[in-house]
Amino acid sequence: MNLDHALAAHADWKVKLRGALADHATLDAETLASDCKCQLGLWLHGEGRVAHGASANFKSCVAAHADFHRAAGAGARAINAKDYASAEQQLDLGTPFAAASSAVAVAVRRLKVETQAAA
Repeated sequence: MNLDHALAAHADWKVKLRGALADHATLDAETLASDCKCQLGLWLHGEGRVAHGASANFKSCVAAHADFHRAAGAGARAINAKDYASAEQQLDLGTPFAAASSAVAVAVRRLKVETQAAA
């Protein structure tokens, strides 16, 4: 698993959510809300769990990743419901989405350092 690509993909979701909010576009909120449908999620729930499941950093990454997808899915559902004010509030700084976004980035970086050290 290329964890740098995973970081970039999750950072891209912030841009996609903001773009959908600005353009009043719809998103696949249910897929976005799932932590096991993106490349990182598939790895975390499959090969990654087999190889690193006992690691505290791995467990932290799984939890942060799930939180990120829950918060992103909630923002996407608000956008899809045309509740743009709520979506804006959900995507702002200081929100659960912002915290989850930061937390998943930190967790993936820690996991990357750990997996590189083990290799």
